[in-house]
Amino acid sequence: MKNYQIYDNTKPRRWLESVPIGCGRMGATLMCGVSCEEIHLNEETIWSEDKSIGVNPQMSDKIKQIRKLFLDGKPAAADKLAKRIFTDCFSRIRSFEGAGKLLISLHENDNCRDYRHTLDLINGIATVEYVKNGSHYQREYFASYPDNVIACRVTSSKEPINARIMYDRARILSLDSDNGEICATAKTVFGDHKFGIKIRVVTDGEVACDNGDLVVTDTQSVCVYIAIESEFSHGENFVNAIRFPDLLDYEAIKARHIADFSSLMKRADIELPTLPEMSDLPQHDLFKLRWYNKPRDEGQFMTQWQFGRYLLVSSSRKGTLPANLQGIWSEGDVCEWSGDYHTNINLQANYWAAETVNLSDCHLPLFDYMNRFLLKSGKQTAEIGYQTRGCVVHHLSDIYGFTAPADGLWGLWPHGASWLALHMWEHYLFTKDEKFLREEAFEFVHQASLFFLDNLEQDCKGRWVYAPSTSPENRYFVNDENGNKYACYLAASSTMDVEMIMTLFTIYTESAKILGVENKDVADVFAMLAKLPPLSIGKYGQLMEWIEDYEEVEPGHRHTSHSYGIFPSFIINRSTPDTYKAIGVTIDRRLAGQGNGAASASNVGWSMAYLGGAVARLRRAEQAYGLMNHFATYHVSHNLLDVFIRPNRDKDVFQIDGNLGFVAAMSEMLIQSHEGVIALLPALPSRWDHGSFRGLCARGGYELDVRWEQYEVTSVDLRAKFAGECRIELPVSQKAFSFTDENGNVYTAENQILTLNISDAIHLTAVK
Repeated sequence: MKNYQIYDNTKPRRWLESVPIGCGRMGATLMCGVSCEEIHLNEETIWSEDKSIGVNPQMSDKIKQIRKLFLDGKPAAADKLAKRIFTDCFSRIRSFEGAGKLLISLHENDNCRDYRHTLDLINGIATVEYVKNGSHYQREYFASYPDNVIACRVTSSKEPINARIMYDRARILSLDSDNGEICATAKTVFGDHKFGIKIRVVTDGEVACDNGDLVVTDTQSVCVYIAIESEFSHGENFVNAIRFPDLLDYEAIKARHIADFSSLMKRADIELPTLPEMSDLPQHDLFKLRWYNKPRDEGQFMTQWQFGRYLLVSSSRKGTLPANLQGIWSEGDVCEWSGDYHTNINLQANYWAAETVNLSDCHLPLFDYMNRFLLKSGKQTAEIGYQTRGCVVHHLSDIYGFTAPADGLWGLWPHGASWLALHMWEHYLFTKDEKFLREEAFEFVHQASLFFLDNLEQDCKGRWVYAPSTSPENRYFVNDENGNKYACYLAASSTMDVEMIMTLFTIYTESAKILGVENKDVADVFAMLAKLPPLSIGKYGQLMEWIEDYEEVEPGHRHTSHSYGIFPSFIINRSTPDTYKAIGVTIDRRLAGQGNGAASASNVGWSMAYLGGAVARLRRAEQAYGLMNHFATYHVSHNLLDVFIRPNRDKDVFQIDGNLGFVAAMSEMLIQSHEGVIALLPALPSRWDHGSFRGLCARGGYELDVRWEQYEVTSVDLRAKFAGECRIELPVSQKAFSFTDENGNVYTAENQILTLNISDAIHLTAVK
């Protein structure tokens, strides 16, 4: 496997160029300085506390008023009324917060030579090294999941180390240093959610305490260990819950960390055409070459893809919370957009790729969060806010299980639970874990379905619709009661509504069939599925965004919400040719509206990834490549973190969904399995004439290694969890291609489809 390392010989100039490490529950970002190291710390449960926020009891009556206007065919009147009467129904949730900064002061100035900072993606180790005063200094960092600790070691080859170790954070309640350890408690910037942090130094040198700091002298090696716990997780005993491993043996802890971290990272890899002269360039030089369109090296895609996997492994592990809007990392005490769980695409984008890229166990925190935090709250929101059964989750949430409408009219979008239910279904499809489907998934899917079963009503044209909702986050023009053109935000059954309810009801009825569940709820949902409005094609040949062929306010809007049906859902595919073609027209119009049909100048990384996944499923290889290349060139910082570009604001923002969405979109270019076959190289661009992938997964319980030359598959290793028939779709040029297995048996494709009956594993080689 390639030794994936991201390195630079220039110190980060801002936090967006820092180096992230994480163990799911705790994270750190390293500023990689020389004279002083600045480490920004995080722990997943340090959130501004505001448990009292819930749904307004008056909301159900207001929903009924707005819904009636939509059912009567008066969208403008409904939208205007909603703006007037819903102002007291939208809450603002508080933010995920940082855990403070650890400062390690080492030198009087930054003068040095041979500076380099490196992130080893496979082993999860970050290093900073340089030569100063004739001595080689190295700092090494990692966050250990097995030992639940962040570790740092500073070494010097000649000169003795003289270091001051300091901790800083707003609202510190207590800070003491004694016996080589700093112990601090603090509370969140908003509310009184307390947490504690311990920083322990292990060295053969001298350690003294000075006004809460630790001063280390007369050594050439010092190890620093960090552990954090919160009142949220442990109640009043949170300080006593902060523990280090019994034996702080750095090499042993490091070995356990590498074994754990690399076992996940080594599961999958991709090889694409590369240029040898580009393999050892620092990040700043690589970016200059990309920006000026110099020799193109496809290795940038390999590294960006593995970096996304690295971020998921670092921020989402079994037993932890799922990755939030910034994974597990933040620059300051509070985050932009609260660093919360945005459920109208962003949280889902974090996990689109998890199953395909062989990180299924990193998907589990999402399901735990759905069942432990959202299900009960979502049922209460449905009961109080709508006076119906079921579970409803609106567009954002937090660690307190917030599910009510928030922020503004867009907060009435009701599909957080229905979209998240697709993730449970996908986990089942990839693993065929019937126990998971029965014990973890079915009740959530059931409750999400009941909400829409109880809230669908017939409009004036006899269509069963849901109202009020939106098509995030676009608007449409209608004439109001005075005949004036009006930009309407709320809608009755936008196309995304129909696609999501259709997908959810399909998942529910299919799950019930697999589990042998037969009852009135299943029968009612199955009957209602046939009554949903059809997906319709508009005057431009596009898939309509709303139930009528309205004119869009923003033809180039960054959300292309109605492409949900093709990606990540499955209800639009090649077996539905009319809508399959129409969604292609929709995407082309959206990109054209943004000013560049190949690679939009949109400032949102996740939007690139979303469209990239959709066009990959349309088998548009060059368009998908253009979007992915645009993302990797213009939407990431030098450390490869996705950056939300804000031209008219003073600060760009990191969003992890772009990084993880990129992984999903690029994987869709190489393998797809949502149509009942395993399609190999379905959207292979011209630049990827040869290459391979290893360890990618397909629905049905399959894992594959594939090689290709001149755009054609030359070998396949297929490992199956379950015996049975497997159908593989080859590239168009291999319609009648033959392969042999290890025993000389010949398998010949018919119209691109290779049909295999296997028990566990098979190796196939193309017949030349």
